[in-house]
Amino acid sequence: PKAIKLGKIKNNIDNLNKLKPSNGSASGAVARHIQRWTRTLTKQELEYFALHMPTEPWKKLADIVHFNPIKDFPSLPWFLPFCFGTSAPAETMVARCRDLTNENVNDLLKEFSIPYSHLKQFKEHLNETSKAKIAAKEDKLDTILWYYEDLQCSPVDDIISERLRDGEQITLPYGKLMERLLLCRMLREGESTTSTRYGRRGARNTTSNSSNQPAHPDKAKFYSDLLPVAQAQLEKIKLPLESPVAVIGDASGSMEVAIRTATILSSLLTAICSAKLNFFNDKVFEPAFVPKTLEDVLSLALITQADGSTANAAGLVPYYNAKEVIKTFVMVTDEEENANGTIADGSTTRFFELFMKYRAEIYPAKLVFISFLSHQHAQGQMYSQFVNANVPDVLQFKFNRERPDLTKIDNLIGLLSTGSSDSFDNSLEPLQVEFEQNGIESVITRLVEKQDENSMPMDVEMNKTTAAN
Repeated sequence: PKAIKLGKIKNNIDNLNKLKPSNGSASGAVARHIQRWTRTLTKQELEYFALHMPTEPWKKLADIVHFNPIKDFPSLPWFLPFCFGTSAPAETMVARCRDLTNENVNDLLKEFSIPYSHLKQFKEHLNETSKAKIAAKEDKLDTILWYYEDLQCSPVDDIISERLRDGEQITLPYGKLMERLLLCRMLREGESTTSTRYGRRGARNTTSNSSNQPAHPDKAKFYSDLLPVAQAQLEKIKLPLESPVAVIGDASGSMEVAIRTATILSSLLTAICSAKLNFFNDKVFEPAFVPKTLEDVLSLALITQADGSTANAAGLVPYYNAKEVIKTFVMVTDEEENANGTIADGSTTRFFELFMKYRAEIYPAKLVFISFLSHQHAQGQMYSQFVNANVPDVLQFKFNRERPDLTKIDNLIGLLSTGSSDSFDNSLEPLQVEFEQNGIESVITRLVEKQDENSMPMDVEMNKTTAAN
């Protein structure tokens, strides 16, 4: 694998070297084009470059283009001399903020609007006034939500609510937005928000608190304003899974760390696909309620407990006993199967055997594993059984069991939309070869002609996909 990786890197270097001019300098037209671009840079952008970016590339570019420091950087004339070693003017933000300390950070924030990326190292020393100014002045609300743990306080909550109500757009990936919402919900419910926050919890809770007053309504007060934003995005997600769909969630003891993430994934897919949902440990059980909205999804994540042994077959038993046709099963599990399920005739069985009986006797259903494994390169004992038996229409998407990451939801949705377990790199490599062999025009023409075919539902495409993928 190391040799293959090094070979790919060397191939990329060789391809890039072919594009590099062997000699000569930039033409006057190119220089003028670059000069027109630098004249559009704002004071804020150049200050950001001066504070955070290395100056060496600007020095190299200046040697080629021969910038005029005043004409080509009109919004910040001292920027180019600064890149060549001259100190920034004493009264400027760049000069003052290059000497930020724990002691002066709040005073400097009274004078300047400093990007949070430059302040993050001082987060423990920011007072509420400084946090509020950061929240008000930061260009993108996404940044404030991303670093909300660092900035949380009542004034910041008020500013976030105001910006949301003013219609400011949130462009966070959906998985990150879900992770932020779960954090807010847990703060309001008084749940632990440590690194294992998606797993271990206190005493069992059996009813949703979605309609009740939260334990700490003063925390994350913008939650109710952010929820409709995420709900609107959720309603736009369409997955071409062949219906009916059934989601089976692992709530056994080995899922303790990952149970909240697993429950959120199970519930999200249930809401998106109007799927059936059950959970299992040593036996099958129904969810406290069927999640239909994002609020339901988060509520169910907070009350579903992990305990008992792992009998994956138990989740399939109700559908097998009832001879109910399900065309796509989604199994959310750590694949550590250690107990049997019991079917109507009293016999016991593991998941692989029962699923194969279901396919043979009831319907040749498709199967998606959402697997919480010890590391990214593990395959999982249950998925391996299907691979070894060359069972068609079986996919797998992996999460790290010890550090379950909701931000991977977007990648999961991509996999379910394409019906393929191939990584992006694996899909890209054949296309690169085709570009080299046939040229851009030929490849683009083929892709355009194939557009209608690519828009077919997943049930057509997945017929070509086997567990060996």
